[in-house]
Amino acid sequence: MKTACIIVCGFLLVATATAGNGGSAYTMFGIGDLNFSPSVRSAGMGYTGIALPSANAINTLVPATWSRIARVRIDASALYEGINTADASAKLYQAKGLFNGVHLAIPLSPAHGIVFGAGIIPYSRVAYNTSFSGTQAGVDYRMNEIGSGGLTKAQVGLSYAPFEELAVGATVNYLFGKRATERTLIPLSSNVWGGTLFIDEGQSGTNVTLSALFTGLGRVSETLRPFSLGFMLTTRANLSSSLTHRLETLAEVDTIRLGERNLTIPIGFGIGAGYQLGERWLFAADYYTQAWNDARVHGVPFTNIRNSNRFGIGAEKLPLKDATSWSDKLAYRLGFVYEATYYRLNGEPINMWGATGGITMPVSGETRLNIGLEYAQRGVQQQPLVRDRFIRVSFALTIAEPWFIRYEEE
Repeated sequence: MKTACIIVCGFLLVATATAGNGGSAYTMFGIGDLNFSPSVRSAGMGYTGIALPSANAINTLVPATWSRIARVRIDASALYEGINTADASAKLYQAKGLFNGVHLAIPLSPAHGIVFGAGIIPYSRVAYNTSFSGTQAGVDYRMNEIGSGGLTKAQVGLSYAPFEELAVGATVNYLFGKRATERTLIPLSSNVWGGTLFIDEGQSGTNVTLSALFTGLGRVSETLRPFSLGFMLTTRANLSSSLTHRLETLAEVDTIRLGERNLTIPIGFGIGAGYQLGERWLFAADYYTQAWNDARVHGVPFTNIRNSNRFGIGAEKLPLKDATSWSDKLAYRLGFVYEATYYRLNGEPINMWGATGGITMPVSGETRLNIGLEYAQRGVQQQPLVRDRFIRVSFALTIAEPWFIRYEEE
């Protein structure tokens, strides 16, 4: 009996799936798919916005951009995501609705650009269902693995504008979450028992985001006046991680708590440029990189991981000032994004590209409904890799409230 259990444990602990037929297998590597969506407005513009100040949008990645918010704003967003995953022999389409964050911005001193922000947004997502067959110790078997969970980011921060053309901002970010893995071994011979290994890993830790936004290039040259520059830096996060294994077979259930271990999320850095053409057109370009080669799990580098690099460009047609017709109050967006993702499998770099669009429409007063659209593709359709095609539709309702405004008495 013990020999059979040991064989099952060995299969379940060393097995590694390389292709998926129940969803994208890429999220089983690293910490899963990283969520890079500063706002629905940003998503419609190729995920740009590092250098774009706004009185109406809350950019969760760049707190310096909050400095022009003059009214309390509450932003709640959701995401519909459809994924068509294909390997060399099969295809599967999956769709799901996801919570995409809620954020609050409170202007404490609009004259000085002091705005308090707080919110909670997804940081990474794990969602896959893979299966494969193999042979070990002379035993043929089939393995099925299901993964779920991910990390969430809760943040609080401030923006401040020491000068009219310069704003800075910072947030403290608390990362937390749980990753659950379920591996089921189905032997294809009758002399070995099957079993299921449940792996639960809880993680938590903090880091800090620093950012700055400069709109004063007109001091250098009048031709540079429409330009703005921005940057952001997120420090390394050291997450504590508790790991538990539970093995269930026909004979027994055995739980092992492996104690604490450390997970390092590497530093990330982004720069951006914005350009305003007249009163109705904005253009933006952003670059963001994260040094995943420096990531560690209990001091050991991640496998199948590399540094990530993301480049996006976008354009926005702003609403007409003092518009009377409803159509003139709309904002339209287009964008393109290319990313060398942090996945590298079997020596093959996994890259992604996407086309985006979006619209903002008035609801009531200063309340706005933002909609973002995206079509994206990553990976290659050749064994043992998969190709993912994404359709994403994001929604955000931004509510504006006139808190802390003193009205004159008659």
